[in-house]
Amino acid sequence: MRWSIRNQILVPLIAIQVAAVAASAAATATLAARRSERQIVDRLNGVIAALGDRRFPYTAEVLARMRGLSGAHFAAYGLDGRVLATSLPGLDALPAGLRSLPDTGYVTSLASNPAATFQGTRYLAAALRHPGSTRGPSLLVLYPETSWRQARWEAALPPVLLGAGALGAMVLITGWIAHRITARIHLVQGQVARIVEGDFRELEPGPHRDEVDELSLSINRLCSQLRDMRHTIRETERSHLLAQLAAGLAHQLRNALTGARMSVQLHARRHPAPADDRSLDVALRQLEMTEEQVKGLLSLGRVERRGTEACDIGRLLADVALLVSPACQHARVELTRCGQIEGVEASVEVSGVRAAVLNLTLNAIEAAGPGGAVRLEAVADGDEVALEVADTGAGPPPELGDTLCEAFVTSKPEGVGLGLALAHRVATDHGGRLSWRREAGETRFRLTLPRRAGSLPAGGVLK
Repeated sequence: MRWSIRNQILVPLIAIQVAAVAASAAATATLAARRSERQIVDRLNGVIAALGDRRFPYTAEVLARMRGLSGAHFAAYGLDGRVLATSLPGLDALPAGLRSLPDTGYVTSLASNPAATFQGTRYLAAALRHPGSTRGPSLLVLYPETSWRQARWEAALPPVLLGAGALGAMVLITGWIAHRITARIHLVQGQVARIVEGDFRELEPGPHRDEVDELSLSINRLCSQLRDMRHTIRETERSHLLAQLAAGLAHQLRNALTGARMSVQLHARRHPAPADDRSLDVALRQLEMTEEQVKGLLSLGRVERRGTEACDIGRLLADVALLVSPACQHARVELTRCGQIEGVEASVEVSGVRAAVLNLTLNAIEAAGPGGAVRLEAVADGDEVALEVADTGAGPPPELGDTLCEAFVTSKPEGVGLGLALAHRVATDHGGRLSWRREAGETRFRLTLPRRAGSLPAGGVLK
C-alpha cells in the first residue's frame, strides 16, 4: 500500500498536535470551570454569611436582595417544612425531595448537591442552618442549574477556542511545510523520470541548502555525467563505423593506387618524357599524396598499428608542401612555410601525423580558394611541438564550431567529414590535441604533439 511522504509527515505531526492541544485545552477549560464554580460558591457563602447576622431577619425583602447579589433563590423554612419567606414566588412548602437535606453552615460545592425541579426549572439545592440558633428557621439555597452550567461553559470556552485556533494554525503551517517538501520531491522525481526517458536536462538549484537541494545537485551531476557518457558512446559508435568504413575503403584504394603508381613508373621507364615535361612527376606526386591519405585512413581504421619513430618536423612539412604543390597550382593558392625548427625531432607515428597535416593542408587549400594563401608553420615549445595550418578563407560556419572535429561533420556539399576526424584521432592517440581559431582574418588549425615517445600512450605505440 502506497503511503505518500506528505501523509507520513502530516499524520503523525497532526496527531501529536491534536493530542497535545486537546489535552492542554481540556485541562485549562476544566480549571477555568472549577474556578468559575468556586467563585459562585464563594459569592453564595458571602451572601449566606451576611444573612447569618442576627440583624438580617429572613424576610422576603431581604431574601430578594440577596437574590440580586448572588443569582440564587433563597427560602427560609421551619422544622415542619413550611416556607416562612422566599425570593422564589410560588414556593409555599419545601419540596418533598429536599426535606431530608442535612443542614450545613456553608456551601461547599454545587455540583455534588441534589437537584430539584420547580415550575419547570431545575435548581441545585443546599440546606443551611441559621448560625444563631439550632431551632430557628433553616435556609434553602436554590441555584439555577442552567446558570451554573452557563457560568462553567463561559469560563471554559476561551481556552477551548484558543486551543482550536492554535491547532488550526499548526495544522495549516504543518500542511504548508509538508506541501513544500513534497513539491520539491516531486520535482526531483520528475527529473529522475526524464532521465529514464533520456532527457538529461538539469534542474535549477533552489534557494534552500538542505538535503533535498543536495539531492537535486547530485542528480544534476549525474545528468552531466550521463550526457558525457552518451556523447562518448555516440562518438565510439561513430568511430567504430568510421573505422569499418575507412578500413574497407583504404584496402580498396591502396591496391588500386599501387597498381596505378607501378604503371606510371613503368611507362616512364619505357618511354622517358622530354626534359621540360613534368606531367609524369606530377602524376606520381598526386598518387603519392593519395597513398598518404589512404595510410591515414588505415591508421584511423585501426587496421595498421605502427610504432613511433624519430621524425624531423621540418622535413615532414617539406614533404607535405611537395605533395600538395600540384593542388596549390591548380587552385591558384599561394603556399608558404614558416618556423625555424630544422633539426627538431619528435617521436611520432610518421605516416599518421603526415596524413593528418596533409588533410589539414588540403582543407585549407580548398577553403582559401583562388587567390588565397595557405601557411604551414611549426613551433617548438619545450616538450611539445605545434604544427599549424592557416588559410585566408572565410572559416567554418559558427554552428559547427563545437562539432567540427567529429566524424562525418562537414560544411562542404560534397564532403564526407573525415579529414578533421583523422587529424583529431592522430592528436588524441599521441597524447596531444587539435584546436582551431579565427585570428587576424585567418583560420588556424593547430596540431600539438609531445616531442618524446614517453608522452605517448601504451609506451609510445599507438593504440
